[in-house]
This record gives sequence, C-alpha cells and structure tokens, in this order.
Amino acid sequence: MGKERDISVDLLKFAAALLIVNSHMGWLYVTGKFLATGGAIGDALFFFCSGYTLFLGRERRFDNWYKRRISRIYPAIFCWAIVMAFIFHKHPGIDSIILYGGGWFVTCIMVYYILIYFIRKYLIHYLWQVLGVSLIASTALFFTYFNDEEVIYSSNFRLFFFFPFMLLGSIIGRPTGEKKFNTKFDALMLVITVATFYILQYLAKRPGLNGLQMVSVFILLLVTYYSWKVCNCPALCRAYNSKKWGFAIKFIGGLCLEMYIVQHPLFTTKMNCIFPINIPLMIIIVIVVAYLLRCLANILSQIFKDQDMDWKKVFKLLSY
Repeated sequence: MGKERDISVDLLKFAAALLIVNSHMGWLYVTGKFLATGGAIGDALFFFCSGYTLFLGRERRFDNWYKRRISRIYPAIFCWAIVMAFIFHKHPGIDSIILYGGGWFVTCIMVYYILIYFIRKYLIHYLWQVLGVSLIASTALFFTYFNDEEVIYSSNFRLFFFFPFMLLGSIIGRPTGEKKFNTKFDALMLVITVATFYILQYLAKRPGLNGLQMVSVFILLLVTYYSWKVCNCPALCRAYNSKKWGFAIKFIGGLCLEMYIVQHPLFTTKMNCIFPINIPLMIIIVIVVAYLLRCLANILSQIFKDQDMDWKKVFKLLSY
C-alpha cells in the first residue's frame, strides 16, 4: 500500500475507466463488436472504489460531508454543460444538469452517498447485515417489477442493485486489521467469476432464463471482490510504483469520473476506416478531453473561493 493512496483503488479505477469507455464503443468496432464489453464490471469497480474510502476519514456533520462530495463532482458537470452548450449546441435545463448532468452513474452516486452516510452513523456495526438486506430488496424488486425483455445492466433497475457494490467497498475499505491475499488463488477465482458472469449473461437471453440476470449480480459482487484482491498482488504493485506504468495508472484512474462524463459526444465512426487503430486513438482522445475538463473544473472551483488562483493546481496532472 502507498503512503498517500491505496494502490488497489487506483488500479481498480484505472481498469474501470478503460472498461466503461470501451463498452460504449460498439459502433467503432468494425469487426468483433463483442469486444466492446466490460461496462457492467467497470461500473461495479467504480462504485466499489467510491465506497472504499468513505469510512476512512473522520466523521463530519452531514452538510459538510455532503458538500465535499458535491464540490468534487459538480464543477466537472457544470463545466461540461457549458462545453455542450457552446461546442455541441445542446442546451439542457438546469434541472436536467443537476439531476442527470453526469448521467445515471452520477445520479446514483449522489443518492448512494446519502444512504452511506447514515448507515455509517447509525449502522456501522451491522454493515454485512445491511448488505444482505440490500441484496434481498434488489432481488425482490427484480422478480416483482423487472421486464423480461430488458437487459438488467442497461435498464433503470441498475439504480437499485449497484448500491451493494458501494456498500461492499465501504466494508472492505474499513481499517479492520491485516487483510490476507493469495495471488494464485485470487487470480484463479477472478477468472472463474468473470467467465461465470458472461456465461450467465449469455444464458439469460434465452426464453424463461431471464432470472439469471439477477444471479449475475451476485457473481459480479465476487468479480469486484476478487478484482480488488488481485490488485493487491506484488506484480501489479510493482507496476504501480514503476516510472513506466505508474504515472499512466494514476493519471487515467484519477480521471475516471471525467472520462465517464465526456465520452459519449466524442465517439465518432469517422475513423472506422483505420480500424483497429481507431479504438486506442479514441480512448486517447477521451483521456485528453477528460483532463481538459478536470482543468476547467479546477478553475471553476477556485473562482468561487476567496483564495488567489493557484494555476499549478489547475493544471496538476495527478489529483493528489
């Protein structure tokens, strides 16, 4: 573990950012469109990471605690709304910007933060029980209201079942003593759970087997858990601490939120003629625009503070 950052969290956010962007590039894959996948896993990893560090800091009053969450996320959303208006000529209302400006992903996080705060305050000793209740509630909702023709990971139902992933991150992230890892076993379990997840998704498309989608949510929790364990293995820790790979992991992982916000308007099929080079090229474009958005968000944040502008912080490549 690093002194300032948890290595596993940075590695998971790095993987999440790339998986989420890749999953939305189906129409950029001239062949092998099945490779545009991993979005559900990426979402799960990011929710896990969002919950992982929430219990590490000191407990604050709710308004101050929630204000810190807002000040981290919403400057980027407001800046992107300005960019969309002036460059892409899209003019959503202020209500839409506040509620949906960052997509369903950000809406979920902001609601989940409220739930996590009060769970920490009143149910800190019953976290596993709360996780169990949330999974039971999600399962009940699925079998009561879910449309058999929908895909669970692209439907509004995801607003409910991703909460256990943030809660799992909060549980695992608590400093409750030494955590044990077994690299070979953890890697094997990760491969098995990922394979099982995709098999369940494939089988769930068949008539009468739609319920397997809910089973895949439980498997996805295991995928997330073993992904975290694998990210603590010595080889990945060495890569993180190396000059060659370390900066890229920290930089891309630190832009996970911004990459999610900017990706969709940037995708274009105009480069499909150079497939497969268009795929990494598009990812680089998303990363660059995400970094520029981070800079704009830093400027906006400083404008509304009493202190003088600190331009080094505006263009700082890493977020810590």
